Amino acid sequence: MPARSTSTRRLSPETALYLYGIAKPLGKPVRITSPSIDQGSPVQPFACGNFTCWVSAVDRDGFTEEINRNMDNLEWLALHGVRHQQVVAEIAAKLSIVPARFGTIFSSEQALRKNVQDRSSALERVFSRIEDADEWGVKVFAERQTKPQMPANVRTGKEYLQAKAERLHRDPKIDDPGVLELGDSLKKIALDSAPTGKIGGAQPALLWQATFLVPRSRRKQWDQELRRFVKLWSGSRRIEVNGPWPPYSFVSDAE
Repeated sequence: MPARSTSTRRLSPETALYLYGIAKPLGKPVRITSPSIDQGSPVQPFACGNFTCWVSAVDRDGFTEEINRNMDNLEWLALHGVRHQQVVAEIAAKLSIVPARFGTIFSSEQALRKNVQDRSSALERVFSRIEDADEWGVKVFAERQTKPQMPANVRTGKEYLQAKAERLHRDPKIDDPGVLELGDSLKKIALDSAPTGKIGGAQPALLWQATFLVPRSRRKQWDQELRRFVKLWSGSRRIEVNGPWPPYSFVSDAE
């Protein structure tokens, strides 16, 4: 029996739909237990042609105004961002999903259906790529063996701090053959990969970072390859891995 759709009821004039993501229909019921974005209406499936949109009903004017009012409120954004991500993650654990951007609201069922219909070709292409795959992030750090040496011409405490700041904000070399070998090896396992921002002083000793779309069927091979490099680099480089995540970095062509 397919998942029950919210399309059997009509929204009131005061209600809008908050979108978490778009999935393919599944032949069995799927229930999402994570709290909705406003902890009000439950998260439910909504039929949109060949797709299933996962939504919750929100106050059309009130919640939209609340988002606009709190765009600079980091505490509010963090709390509601976590709620959004928890819902997407729970759905992604059960279905392949194209996650929606935080704060995506549709004024009516008709508006949501039209949006999905207009993107249907792009959505089909994305689903053919992300089906049964997860996003993983990988970072490589240099292990510091000794304290960095300051230039010989440093004479005062102020000059020391300035020199230290320059060293921290200097881009690390990313042409390390070993790091490039890791990247090439992981790309052969993954379906796709993407860079994840500039390498700089925000994370001292960070040499390289990237995001990968990894088929679940190749998870064992993925883990084995990472363990191989961890053993190979013992004491010289450190690998930090995070995931699995919904494929946030690989769905932009369907937005």
